[in-house]
Amino acid sequence: GASGVSDAPEAEPEKESTGPICELPAEPPQDQTHSKVVLKMPSGKRVVRRILPTDTLEVIFKAASALCECPMDLLDISTQMPKKSLYDFENGLACTVADAKVAGNMLVVETGKRRKV
Repeated sequence: GASGVSDAPEAEPEKESTGPICELPAEPPQDQTHSKVVLKMPSGKRVVRRILPTDTLEVIFKAASALCECPMDLLDISTQMPKKSLYDFENGLACTVADAKVAGNMLVVETGKRRKV
């Protein structure tokens, strides 16, 4: 086994461990009452996601994690006007889409911004 080829994650001890990349949450069907948010990805690409008003902000984070293949704890998502991180809403990621009033808004997804939650 002296080939030097190793996929072992422990080869990079200086990197803090991060959570897994989330799977893309299922979207509600078109004929169900739903809201939409537009995720502006770090690449500049825009992705429209259907979500339920009763969904929590965590669902948006999970979708963003899956879409940019980045662990959730390295993501920050914020509203544009005024700029406010979803972490800063009352109840944080447990806040519902309806309470956060983010439906129909453009949400900016940023990566590599580890937050102390």
